Amino acid sequence: MGFNPLAEKGIPLEKQIRNWSELNVQPFDKREVHPYTRARVIVMNGVEVESVMFSHQFARHTDDWALKRQLALVRRVDQQQQKAVNWLLPGDQSVLETTLAYEQVAIDLTAWLARTEPNPYLRQVLNFGLLEDFDHLYRYANLIDLVEGPSGSTRSSAT
Repeated sequence: MGFNPLAEKGIPLEKQIRNWSELNVQPFDKREVHPYTRARVIVMNGVEVESVMFSHQFARHTDDWALKRQLALVRRVDQQQQKAVNWLLPGDQSVLETTLAYEQVAIDLTAWLARTEPNPYLRQVLNFGLLEDFDHLYRYANLIDLVEGPSGSTRSSAT
């Protein structure tokens, strides 16, 4: 059985506030990690950003000040978590490498949605979007080969 977040006790919000040394995480080495590590970090960063944005919008549409204070605390914790996750990306990663990873994430998520979508029309729409994402990935891969050479900066010098 996998991880069930509903079965976990959790940590009180007040104990989740991080200091600078806890936020300052060691980025992964893009030459030594699993190829999907970058995609996983991008997905988790997106989840954290969406959580912050939802909390902000929720707070803007309520008049309950106690709820606004609680949402602000949750948002602060989420912002710190987003920073820690985002800072796992290495500083020597090029913009093209990041773009390729975003396209890979888009392909993986869209493919999963298309496979699990029960509505045939929506599945067709997702499959069309998937073709567009594949086209982007192909073009960016060609561009990175043109700019950085066929060996690429993410591959080790041994290959």
